[in-house]
Amino acid sequence: MRLATAEARVLSTTALGRRPFSALRGGSLAEPRLPQPIDALRTTADRVDRAVGVHPLAGVRAWLDGEPARDGIEFRGDELAAGERVEELMGTAAALWGGSAHANAALAWKTYCYWTLAPVVLGYVAARRVPVLDASNAVFRVAAEAPMFSVRQLRPRFLALPHDPCASHPGVEVVANEAVLLDRLRASVFEGHLLPVLDAFLARARVGRRTLMGSVASGIAYGVAAIAQVVPEQDDVLAKTFLEAFDVSDLVDVSTDGDGRLVYRRRTCCLALTIEGNRTCSTCCVQSDRP
Repeated sequence: MRLATAEARVLSTTALGRRPFSALRGGSLAEPRLPQPIDALRTTADRVDRAVGVHPLAGVRAWLDGEPARDGIEFRGDELAAGERVEELMGTAAALWGGSAHANAALAWKTYCYWTLAPVVLGYVAARRVPVLDASNAVFRVAAEAPMFSVRQLRPRFLALPHDPCASHPGVEVVANEAVLLDRLRASVFEGHLLPVLDAFLARARVGRRTLMGSVASGIAYGVAAIAQVVPEQDDVLAKTFLEAFDVSDLVDVSTDGDGRLVYRRRTCCLALTIEGNRTCSTCCVQSDRP
């Protein structure tokens, strides 16, 4: 559902700097730029930035805009899936939040999980054009400056439907229909990436699988809640489609408010409330009186 806010009237300098045509040359327009698979995702992200805010997609902006990687610590998905550098990634959570070992693991996973899912949710909602983010094609970055967490593809690979304008692009794999698209989406980003990383976390931290899978569900719900506000599709239908595709619909309750916007509540806790000075997340299943 669309959301109208004052922010919707303000274009970012990044968005203003883009044009569908190259610069004027000799008083006439240059040849139009051929569409690229990432274009529809960038356009939708621009609309989210203006109508909702920059935070939901801050960690994918550099990738969307083709900006070079900045200083930070990079974790390749295939390294983590192989069980390498998992303790180092957990250590970034310990440095940030200073919680118990199992809470740090849960929060590191929640962060990694959301930013890995965000581009996939964005691509599906924007154009049914899904970036392939299996473990061999994803890099997660932790930086000192905002955005602290980000993700990008190593190679521009996408899944798309037969009628997609970019179906003939060399980086696009065409699938038969939306059911197959969802199956391939799950196979690439979950079975081929998040699931082996999750198993690596479980092997190194005393935290339950259900707790970690709850962050898969909440990551999907949070992404849909933000991105669906700028497309005409029903928010709850999109969320349920994703949750069912990942077999996590039992881990989050979803509904819509009076304006048709998605609201959700986890059925598990990410353990952020165990960090000193923290309060429960607004979507947590645990209610707290802590201010």
